[in-house]
Amino acid sequence: MKRNLTTLSIAVALATPLTAGAVEVAGEKLDIYSKIHVSIDYSDQDDPDVNNDGMSISSNSSLLGFKGKLPLENGMKVIWQVEQEVRWDDSSTGNFANRNSYVGLASDANSLRVGVYDTPFKTVASKWGLFGDSVGERRGMLGAGNQNGNQLNERVKNSVMYQFENETLNIQAMYAVEPEDTSNAVDDNDKAMFGAGVWWKISSLTLSMAYENWKEHSAIRDGQAFRVAAVYGLGDHQLGGIYENIDSDTVNEWQRNAFGVNWKWQFTGHTDVRAQYMMVDDADNSPNTAASKIGLGVFHKLDKKADVYVAYAITDNDDNAQFQAVDGGHGNEVKTVNGGTPSSLSLGMIYKL
Repeated sequence: MKRNLTTLSIAVALATPLTAGAVEVAGEKLDIYSKIHVSIDYSDQDDPDVNNDGMSISSNSSLLGFKGKLPLENGMKVIWQVEQEVRWDDSSTGNFANRNSYVGLASDANSLRVGVYDTPFKTVASKWGLFGDSVGERRGMLGAGNQNGNQLNERVKNSVMYQFENETLNIQAMYAVEPEDTSNAVDDNDKAMFGAGVWWKISSLTLSMAYENWKEHSAIRDGQAFRVAAVYGLGDHQLGGIYENIDSDTVNEWQRNAFGVNWKWQFTGHTDVRAQYMMVDDADNSPNTAASKIGLGVFHKLDKKADVYVAYAITDNDDNAQFQAVDGGHGNEVKTVNGGTPSSLSLGMIYKL
């Protein structure tokens, strides 16, 4: 009878409309969640060979996920998650579990996960940024190169991650083999990534930093990267700053610094204004490869789960750089040519369950 009731509960949960909210089945054993993020964009790639710029519809890291905690007799829990991207603009699909997906063990503040997961280096920037997966997002600059774009905001495969987390401190340490690819063969240990990150919350101030080291990355080859960020809340205002250094052992494009500042003003109970500025220095031995990006937005809460927004982004490239206006997270990228000034204006909606 219990088995039949559990089966019935799962069937009812899966049949529940998305608008009914997140679904919990059998306590913590199964939680169903999702995020819908779509936008109508008007973009200009500033490319003389492109004459069809204009309106586009974009699905921006929309997702459907399943996660749970299974209690063990010794007080520990098995933790698991399966997360899948959903394309609302063209109904295309990728591999199942193509986002953060793992299985592991947890006890009190400690956990160990095995699977596919964002690196600590990526997470520092995502928690700092104000624009999420909208056109103002950070990945056009942070973790991007002057020719190859967004490369170092990775969700690595074949990873093992330890995490300690409480109300004031979060520590992550990760190691991955074949982090960018998988196959049915034994994993190649000539290709690997080690990363670590820490977040420390002190009253209204959050400080974070992360480091990662790569062997045979597809873009930077062997090399390392470092980020440090701060976010400070002051009444209705939030201020943030970030610094990034990427240092490839052999590839000039990936030997450079980047900086960013942002500001959010909650000027009414449901509406806020956001501004974000980022710049990348010239890469080593590569003159005129710097760029900067400005993101501006107004976000309004319809309720606790739904937001609508208007956002604008523009990137200004030096003569030998082609950083994109939108690159990563946002479904439709906005590319350009060397020296281009691409831009995008976006009207979007986000609904989280």
